[in-house]
Amino acid sequence: MRKEALVNEFPGVPQDLAEVVERHGQATAAGDNATVLADFRADRVGQLLASARPPAGMHSAKLLSLEPGSDGLYEAHIRYTGTETEAVFRSRWIELDGTWYVTQVRNVPDTPPQTSAAHPSDDGVDAPHWEGLRRGELRIQHCPRCDRWTWSPRPICPGCHSPELDWPVVEPSGRIFSWTRTWQPFSPEATGHLPYVVVNVELPAAGNRRILGVLQDGDGADVRIGAEVKGEIEQPTDPANYPVLRWRLA
Repeated sequence: MRKEALVNEFPGVPQDLAEVVERHGQATAAGDNATVLADFRADRVGQLLASARPPAGMHSAKLLSLEPGSDGLYEAHIRYTGTETEAVFRSRWIELDGTWYVTQVRNVPDTPPQTSAAHPSDDGVDAPHWEGLRRGELRIQHCPRCDRWTWSPRPICPGCHSPELDWPVVEPSGRIFSWTRTWQPFSPEATGHLPYVVVNVELPAAGNRRILGVLQDGDGADVRIGAEVKGEIEQPTDPANYPVLRWRLA
């Protein structure tokens, strides 16, 4: 009966895939690691293990949707319920040699990760930048003597060696100079937010200095060098922490 229900519930999806995905969800909720690992694409096991953050005390799963996605992949959304919270995982499935495997997984919605590195450096030379973000402003270091913009911040101007530097407010808009889609959790905070896109943005308002940041809604975005982006300052939930600068395709 359940097989027939899956066929009716997810038309246009191979029946064997629907059965595998539902079983995978139940195995994940039950902590059946052997089954879960067997469903992972073998060359991505390490990446996939760190790609999603389950709710504490996870005990049940419900397959919410399953449909054809892009590039021949099928896309599933599974809701996992824990003792106090829930989480929705989006997994993408690929058929290899007649067997279905998870090739991507992440929490949804797509939320760029916060990072413990978002704070002034120990020497405080970049403190005006971070305090500017708290006021909703993007401030970049500038030398009024030789009109040189500098990033990352320095105690003296790298051009004329003047120690008298200022921090003007600049328009948070620019173009992508380079970018990368990150699949590895380089910090614990990134778990559950993979992949995410890091962009190196060239700022015309700051002498074309370049600054790194995470792209909003970058999962699956058509990111191109030279694309216009606008900066958004994301305030922290804890006022003891510092805001972060995000970028959005314009």
